[in-house]
Amino acid sequence: MTNETKIEDLKTDRDHPRSVSPFKAGLRCSCPSCGVSPLFKGLLDVRKRCGGCGFDLSQADPGDGAQVFVILILGALCAIVGSFLHAALGVPLWAVMVVLFAMIIGGSVWMLRIFKATLVALQFRHDASEGKLAGDDNDET
Repeated sequence: MTNETKIEDLKTDRDHPRSVSPFKAGLRCSCPSCGVSPLFKGLLDVRKRCGGCGFDLSQADPGDGAQVFVILILGALCAIVGSFLHAALGVPLWAVMVVLFAMIIGGSVWMLRIFKATLVALQFRHDASEGKLAGDDNDET
């Protein structure tokens, strides 16, 4: 066995250049290929195929990356806002909890959509896929 990479292994299903910025597609929550059609079906489910350009999105897998970013960023923001509201402005604890609850629910859904769409667009941009070893032809699942 050799470690040479075949040209067929490097081909992707993209026949056109990547003209859409992954960050614009992520902020718009749109298809990373055309940048027009919505990426999500429902709240956080990635479509199997783009409705505009027909791009196959079934292999898109942002994993847990989006959740980690959202937890860390939103947690820090909530700690800062909660401390400021209670210590500096003297807002009662029950009101701080209500504000933080709304901030966590609304912010997490909004941020998850943007971060998940950005990670999918970055996967598309960099041809990210599951790692494979040279000479590993059998699919064991």
